[in-house]
Amino acid sequence: MKWTYSIKNKAVASAALLVLCLLVLFSNYVDRSHTRNVKQSISTLYEDRLIAEDYILQMTIFLYEIKEELKSDTNNISKNKNIDNLLLSFKETSSLYQKTKFTEAERAKDDELAAIVAKFESPQTAGADKKLEYAGAGLAALKELSAIQLSESKQIMTNAEQLYHFGKISSQFVFVLIIIILIVLQALVFASKSLIIKEDTHSSRFN
Repeated sequence: MKWTYSIKNKAVASAALLVLCLLVLFSNYVDRSHTRNVKQSISTLYEDRLIAEDYILQMTIFLYEIKEELKSDTNNISKNKNIDNLLLSFKETSSLYQKTKFTEAERAKDDELAAIVAKFESPQTAGADKKLEYAGAGLAALKELSAIQLSESKQIMTNAEQLYHFGKISSQFVFVLIIIILIVLQALVFASKSLIIKEDTHSSRFN
């Protein structure tokens, strides 16, 4: 019956080696997947958050300068020309900002900002006081958009950290399993050697 024990050992060893190979492949797949996800998070943070925040800052500067022009004592022709140029720059930057990825909250707030700008430009909006009111409302909307960017950036970083920790735990778990399988294989090797030694000793007694 010793030959059956040897066959069982070989079967277990083969199964252990198969599992070991699968674990190595799985670990490699998980590492690559987590690396890809973390890179995607960093890319999203840069392209859709940091760049968007820069656009929001530029629009804020333009609106602030418009407010300053409205408060200035320069003649109406020069003032209106400066405001028109600033408003054009604001709208160009807004167009670039709208190409970034929006959340539902950002979309709603950007629509609100667009409505404020439309009211500012409306021929029915006469007088510096009313325009100042809309400019102030626009600045308030931009401040809220900036707060949304900060919140979304924090969420992206939190997700990236979770992916990193999960990947680290997965790698450690796979490493422990590999060590266990290697110990099992080592035990099978020693058991096989012991069986061979016993067979040799038994055979020599009959010789």
